[in-house]
Amino acid sequence: MKDSLERGILRFHKGMALTVIGLAVFAAHCSAVQNAPLSSCQEIRGIPGPADMALDERSSFGGDRLIVASQERRSHDPEGEYLSGGAIYFVPLSGRNRFQAIRFSFNGRDEYPFHPEGLDLISSGGSKYLYVVNYARMQQPAVELFRVDRDTLVFMGRYRNSAIQAPSDIVGLGVDQFYLLNGRSDNALVRMGRGLLFQGSGNLYYVDQYEATMVLRGLSSPSSLALSSDGTTLWIADGSSLKGYQRGAGSQLDFIGSISLDGRPGRLSYRDGQIVTAILPGSWAMRSHASDSASKVSSTLIQADAGTGSVQLIYQDDGSEMSAANGAIRNGGKIYLGQVYDSFLLACDYP
Repeated sequence: MKDSLERGILRFHKGMALTVIGLAVFAAHCSAVQNAPLSSCQEIRGIPGPADMALDERSSFGGDRLIVASQERRSHDPEGEYLSGGAIYFVPLSGRNRFQAIRFSFNGRDEYPFHPEGLDLISSGGSKYLYVVNYARMQQPAVELFRVDRDTLVFMGRYRNSAIQAPSDIVGLGVDQFYLLNGRSDNALVRMGRGLLFQGSGNLYYVDQYEATMVLRGLSSPSSLALSSDGTTLWIADGSSLKGYQRGAGSQLDFIGSISLDGRPGRLSYRDGQIVTAILPGSWAMRSHASDSASKVSSTLIQADAGTGSVQLIYQDDGSEMSAANGAIRNGGKIYLGQVYDSFLLACDYP
């Protein structure tokens, strides 16, 4: 069903012409999902809840690898906290350790609980650094920074301030400089006020040397961020759309356009002008899958052209191969799919 698509809208602003080009996936939420498979797929097992990934090219381990945030999300205590600690894994994409899930060890980190939700990898001064959104406790999220070595994450610091409310994703700009996306405000009055205006309470902060500036507000349950390779354009998964912003000096962001989708997007990856993301199942289906691994739900993956707004359905499955795919990363003729609850990645051929 790769051509079962219906029209969406891409709107450009700042003096650019209105363009109606976008495409939205129609089949993603049909009661009977028609599969649109990828070829030569294989599971990479041993990573509970691999919901976010980063590509580490020419890594210190040798060759390219995936860095994966892992958290077993089905088991909770009576207060709703995770019973199992989370971890960061890496998966070599070539060599004798190809497709093995290898757990990073920590160096210099304390015993503060670790439950990673989102991550981003940056290069700075000849080293690589990993930002991690850590839900240490549900009401005590933090951002942690690590230097990435061969098989070790060296703890560099932890951020806990008023900007870190209900974080869903992070994009690093440099050491001690990043964007932080909050799915909602932690202020009940703000949430109530926004709700009365039929607006979301999600927001985006720009953090530079521990100074936080709110640059966007009123976002509708935003889930993910992606930055262009040249650092000039930021995309946000917000509600049922992708929103693009041109970066200016400091914290300045200028809205340039949106791509309408038929469903809520998951994690974004952005490469060569193409945005890859999943269209998530409905909330009822997700709750059912979260409570019972035998309850399968559909997976839908799309690719959006950031320049034209055209959207292509690249994968769809009724849940028999993968349930609730959350996003994907392309690399070297392969595409790697992550998910929220089950314990494997899916590696498939992709032209």
